[in-house]
Amino acid sequence: MKRLPWSHIVDRLKYDLLPNASNLTMPVLLITGEKDISTPPDHVQILFEALPGPREYHIIKNAPHTFRDIEHLAEIKNLFLKWIDKIIRMTESRVHS
Repeated sequence: MKRLPWSHIVDRLKYDLLPNASNLTMPVLLITGEKDISTPPDHVQILFEALPGPREYHIIKNAPHTFRDIEHLAEIKNLFLKWIDKIIRMTESRVHS
């Protein structure tokens, strides 16, 4: 387990993405672990709901903040590949419209 200095926590409190989340119009893929205590799924859900553009949110069952389990990594790889294909199709359909 890695322990961060208290100054790291103090610095994190200086930033709040939510007031500007509506400006993020690019496609966004959010992935978090079900057991993530650093970035809890309910906090990620709040950000997800504030995003205006194309977006997806996935929670990896039984995963912590850092993904190391081969099954979790395989699931993430699958989500990324599907997401990239989806964005390519979306982009191509806009070009041909």
